Amino acid sequence: MSAPERFLILDALRGVLAFVVVLGHLGMPPVFGAIEQSDQFLSGMARLWRTLAFAPPAVIAFFVISGFCIHYPFACTGEKLPVLRFYLRRYLRIGVPIIAVVAILHLMQPHVVVLGKNSVLWRSTLWSVLCEEIYYALYPLLLLALRYVGIRSLVAGSGLSAIAVIALTFPAVDWSDLGVVGASIVLLPVWLLGAMLAERAKSARTPLAMSSNFGVGVGWWRAGAWGVMWLALLMHFHGGLHQTASGLILGVFAFLWLKAELANAATPRPFLIWFGAWSYSLYLMHPLVISFVVHNGLDANASVVAWTLTMALILGISYLVFVLIEAPSHALARKISLRAPEAPGLTAQKSVLMGVHVESERFRR
Repeated sequence: MSAPERFLILDALRGVLAFVVVLGHLGMPPVFGAIEQSDQFLSGMARLWRTLAFAPPAVIAFFVISGFCIHYPFACTGEKLPVLRFYLRRYLRIGVPIIAVVAILHLMQPHVVVLGKNSVLWRSTLWSVLCEEIYYALYPLLLLALRYVGIRSLVAGSGLSAIAVIALTFPAVDWSDLGVVGASIVLLPVWLLGAMLAERAKSARTPLAMSSNFGVGVGWWRAGAWGVMWLALLMHFHGGLHQTASGLILGVFAFLWLKAELANAATPRPFLIWFGAWSYSLYLMHPLVISFVVHNGLDANASVVAWTLTMALILGISYLVFVLIEAPSHALARKISLRAPEAPGLTAQKSVLMGVHVESERFRR
């Protein structure tokens, strides 16, 4: 079995998860009216409807996908990581859009703190991107550790460290309560589960389609993903088990769910693949658009029309940022190869061998 170069399902899932995050922050369309209203039935339905999307669990799934995508090119290869080119490629791809977003935010809110304890890089939805930037910085060391002790031992060790931080900070409510270092430690095993998934997907010895996933179809895993996210919301607000404590559980479930997705042979819809291509811009820009709309007096929860207008602005502006900023930075990053250039002699030798192969094929014909 030859390992595929790209998994279209991950592109599609990035779009779906980013949209769930947007719904979690904007709210579901107010088809039942306001949460606080005189009609008790409609008020209860509005509350229940509001719980259908919760942003933090979707972000946890992003960490598993990130670990998979970063490690997959080097999984099961033993190749040396070109560290400088890896850093340059990653920070062009991720950093340029962040700089643009922070610049836009600074124009909108000149008082915003960029660096320091209350930095917008941490006190906003950018917190997850900051954690991933830390993992990118550590990846060369993580790759060495993975090859030395194995992925299972690395996940287990980081998991014990995460549990220790959770216990020491319990009952922390939000990731910002843990700080940059604490949150990065807690979520590292979740990110490494993505790397473990990459190892399994790359290895011909354990193809995902043949590995055990409790015999449950991918449709049930998708329904279960929503159910687990919904349960995480209830536990966060009503059960005392906040997202900082449930992150590891959500990460394990996301690992199993994504494993089923990767084993599924069906190709996702082209629209979802296209949507996933600019999901990063959507994730970065939607809080700014929501803030702008609120500042200018438009309440998305006031009516379905206001909600629809706000969502249209979020999608339109995010796509514009993708076209103008993210796509060029991505194209520039892709020009930086993660493979070391071959020696001229080896290239010439391959050319000769290729010529011999072509002549051999002609002779057979």
